[in-house]
Amino acid sequence: ELSKEPVGKQSMTEERPQPTGDSYEELSSDSIEKNTDRILADEADKETNSVDHSLQQAEEQNQLHDNVENNEMVNRNPSESDSDSSSGSDSDSELGKYFYPKFEELEAARKPEPGMKFQTLEDANGFYSTYALLTGFVAKRNSNYRRQKYHIECNRSGKPTPARNPNRKRKINSFERTNCQAKVIVKLTKGQWEFATVRNEHNHPLSPNPSLARFFLSQKHMSSEEKSFLKVLQQSKIPPNKILRIFRRMRSSFGNIPSKKKDPISLQCTEQRKTENSDVESALKHLKELELRNPSFFYIKQTDEDNIVRSIFWTDARSRMDYNIFGDFISVDTTYTTNRHNLPVATITGINNHGRTLLLGCALLRDGRAETFKWMFQTLLQVLGGKIPGSIITNQDEPLGRAIAEVLPQVRLRFWKCDVMGKAHERIAAFMAARGNIKLELDSLVDNSLTEMEFEEGWSSLIERYDASKNEYLQFMWRIRKIWAPVYFRQDFYPFAESLGRGEGMNIVLFRNYVLPKDRIEKFIERYEEIQKTTLKTDDEDRRQAGTVPSCFSLQPIEKHSSTIYTRQIFLKVQRELLHSTAFDVHVVKKGSVYRLERVFNYENPEFDRNAFEVFVDPVSNTFICQCAKFARDRLLCCHIFRLFTQLGINEIPGQYIVPRWTDKFKEEKAKQYTEKCLEKADSTARYEMLMSKMADLSKKICSDGTKCNAFMLEFDSIQEKLLATDGENPRDNDN
Repeated sequence: ELSKEPVGKQSMTEERPQPTGDSYEELSSDSIEKNTDRILADEADKETNSVDHSLQQAEEQNQLHDNVENNEMVNRNPSESDSDSSSGSDSDSELGKYFYPKFEELEAARKPEPGMKFQTLEDANGFYSTYALLTGFVAKRNSNYRRQKYHIECNRSGKPTPARNPNRKRKINSFERTNCQAKVIVKLTKGQWEFATVRNEHNHPLSPNPSLARFFLSQKHMSSEEKSFLKVLQQSKIPPNKILRIFRRMRSSFGNIPSKKKDPISLQCTEQRKTENSDVESALKHLKELELRNPSFFYIKQTDEDNIVRSIFWTDARSRMDYNIFGDFISVDTTYTTNRHNLPVATITGINNHGRTLLLGCALLRDGRAETFKWMFQTLLQVLGGKIPGSIITNQDEPLGRAIAEVLPQVRLRFWKCDVMGKAHERIAAFMAARGNIKLELDSLVDNSLTEMEFEEGWSSLIERYDASKNEYLQFMWRIRKIWAPVYFRQDFYPFAESLGRGEGMNIVLFRNYVLPKDRIEKFIERYEEIQKTTLKTDDEDRRQAGTVPSCFSLQPIEKHSSTIYTRQIFLKVQRELLHSTAFDVHVVKKGSVYRLERVFNYENPEFDRNAFEVFVDPVSNTFICQCAKFARDRLLCCHIFRLFTQLGINEIPGQYIVPRWTDKFKEEKAKQYTEKCLEKADSTARYEMLMSKMADLSKKICSDGTKCNAFMLEFDSIQEKLLATDGENPRDNDN
């Protein structure tokens, strides 16, 4: 999907999308806390989830704490330290020119905010440098205004220096300045050092080093001998990452020596693994109990080489049937995490014939690697009958996208526009703020472009107008534009995608306010049960509404006709289009084939903030095609075509524009086909679902008639006694 095309004056080089995980992301306060918790929970020698970085990113990570020239914040003489700070010790100054965070600093690490106060300048330095370590950059201290105001900046601040010889190999400990504006300004106010200004946005990829942070956290569990040796290494000016390698080598070399006292770091990691696994085992027990209570419930687990459960996928018979019926479009969201171990939770959702969200399945995953997502999708196909969805929309996640490309290569993949744009606004907020209306123009371009050419030419013009051709993240967005920009999905079925997104992931919408990120896994499963119960109640309400006649806002025959075709919720969407159609006038461009619809009245929340659209008509085939392409995206006619119908005297929706998926009979007919298919395979779970469905339908028909209810219960008791008697059971023993 990626192509080599110009952006403004600069040519964009074709390449695979760069990773969009932690290395590109400005960490929030919550994510700093999650990062620290994950570091505490992981094994000491186990690297956290990662993707391949470019050469420059890899080198920067390796040299993150080796750069002597630019770590001025901690490279100062004792006299300066005494002047700058009201506290400090000689032993601290002896630790050399590298920054070594303390355990307490790592535990208290969070995103810096204006107004934070510290007793000493050294405390302020330590706080920001610890944040830098976890986030993935190096901090340096600059400007001194009468020793009362200091700038602590990203080491990539300053104007880029062009290379004199492009063929010359870059030094291994060098780095590229990008004029990064990330910094804090510390002022001495009433005897305390205060963060007066905070800018957290970087204009370059970040390279967190979780192994190094994990090593510093382990100091709390070190023996006195290890702590003494660590201090000797620090006083000898050994870089932190080299100290980490020394300790790793020591443990691997002496690991087989018999000892009554185990390595405290290993004990800590072992304990964390036990705690994590105990949470998973507890969740597994809950799922087993749920399976006993509900025969239609089903789950499958993934184990590692030690037969320890690492990932779980669960669903039920009703969701399996819904996927078979409505699996032409699904949404996969992995933005939610549960329990203190930061385990990702994935939700698979769809849309039924009423336009409502269906929870088709959930997965608790061991991590966010592509291999783990591959297992999830393979399990999804296995459990849900092997049906391939037509289109998938997900949050912006590079490993997730890779997994879909490998397991489901024929599926149309799309990232949520709101997710991509939201991350862009976060990561280049300062860049946009310095360029006036670029944010508004970018949003408008993305939302209102009707053709690929219009979008691409508009992007080039915007980049050139705001001198943004060198911004790395905008370049990245351009390279992956064909997997997120709505204009490239105008002809693909993504029903109501923009309204469903709401700028958030679907699992955030489903689980927010019910499950906290630090809650136990069982809490998440309980919420899953509540969602499924709510779905059943909503289905019951939709069935009851199907027997009533909806009210119309006009006397137009086409509105009355549509009320007899669609489900109630879909009819409301069509009714809204009919209402909006009254805001347009029709102008003939070419009689019988091209018409121009111009908006003469404004209305709330239009899909496109444009004043004119063209509709193309083929009289021979009686087809109508609008520029907005709503019918291709949502399988519903747009307000522009409805307005033209009124102009041309068309009082009923033509048959080719009535999509069965949005009608009442669609689910009934598909469910019948599905149950017949399952009965052929002797699927007891499907039979259970079929019986429950039939009982529910019959109960709704007779529940208002007491005589019929009593007669039915007598007949049901008689049938129950006969069936149990054939099995040699006493019906009185099965009253429960």
